Amino acid sequence: MSIEEAIMGGIVFKGKKDKPKEEEKVKTKAKKATYIRGQHGSGAAKMKADIVKCMDGWEQNHDDSDADCRMTAFLLLDGMLCSESTEGNYTGTYLMFDTEAIDNVDRYEIIKKNRDMFTTLYGEKRVTEGSSPETVFSDSWKYHGFQINSDRISLLSIVIYDPYSEVVFVGHTGILIKYSDYYLFVEKIAFEQPYQATKVHTVDELLNIMSLRAEYFGEEGEAGPFVYNNGEYIGTLKKNIDMAEKIPYNRSK
Repeated sequence: MSIEEAIMGGIVFKGKKDKPKEEEKVKTKAKKATYIRGQHGSGAAKMKADIVKCMDGWEQNHDDSDADCRMTAFLLLDGMLCSESTEGNYTGTYLMFDTEAIDNVDRYEIIKKNRDMFTTLYGEKRVTEGSSPETVFSDSWKYHGFQINSDRISLLSIVIYDPYSEVVFVGHTGILIKYSDYYLFVEKIAFEQPYQATKVHTVDELLNIMSLRAEYFGEEGEAGPFVYNNGEYIGTLKKNIDMAEKIPYNRSK
């Protein structure tokens, strides 16, 4: 099945730091939990779908979970995504709900066969002393030799920095398809929430949309969120408070 067919027909499936203020830690832990559970539904999606009805409808007809954004992108890239190496025995916590579904639901057998590739790609990565948070994901992509065998299809990833745990992780991801005069961004909003396809004419236009999603941003002054296309850092989203502002992120040079 091609990606276009799947879209149309669907798929089944350091140094010591000052101790942070307690309320900031609580906010960060709560935010982390929404990403772990795949419950970070975007504001844009909420305007177009009844999220509660979607969740109730799934749970009434299924005893197990559906896919989140990471699982969906991985399934759509089946046969195109490859790597030269992977890390085995994932012991992190940021993918706990992903791996639980992958290990226990038959429809995710494709991901289960490539579990180490999945966790190597999406799992949390330590920001070591002397390294910069925005380079960690791209460094890992290059180190493991990730590649997507297509000249039209790429993986767009939004990477979140957790300053208290000193890790970065893929908070959201989707498939970017290039056509002759436009792009189509295909994403799964979250577990038990809708699939969404967004048509834009430039990548800048897509990042402008992403900058309106408040759930990607941490506390004032925190680094990120960082955006990557096939592992290449393309910029840092800037919270778009003023809807009229036309520069939603800091483009890398």
